[in-house]
Amino acid sequence: MSKPVIRILWVEDNIGDILLIKEAFRQAGLNHRLNVVNDGAVAVDYLFRRGRFHRAGRPDLVILDLNLPKKSGREVAGEIKTDQSLSQIPLIVLTSSSHDQDVLAGYDPNRCLYLVKPTSFQGLIDLAKQIKSFWISLPPAGE
Repeated sequence: MSKPVIRILWVEDNIGDILLIKEAFRQAGLNHRLNVVNDGAVAVDYLFRRGRFHRAGRPDLVILDLNLPKKSGREVAGEIKTDQSLSQIPLIVLTSSSHDQDVLAGYDPNRCLYLVKPTSFQGLIDLAKQIKSFWISLPPAGE
């Protein structure tokens, strides 16, 4: 049995990547509702339901770029990790560097994933399929 619609918060500042990954998610058959914010400070406001996000739903999954304006992905990940309610949300770090895996140190390895951004559209479709597999394989929160 497949899981219901995944509510994804994706923190990404590159509009080209946003457009391409939306299409890749569609082609991969990822059953999702995607909310995109383009900097780390806005991501924190969204996650903590501050300001214009006071009615935002809690995402089921956060996809986080590390190189962001205003507040880095490392800082956002740190805030997620240290908040009890947010730390239960699965986190995917999606970045162009293969050298930053230490950003996930201390996270539950069953609820976190580190992926390097592919350089081709087919690579993005494959990445979307990895995200779909990761989501399906997640244990229920609290286990």
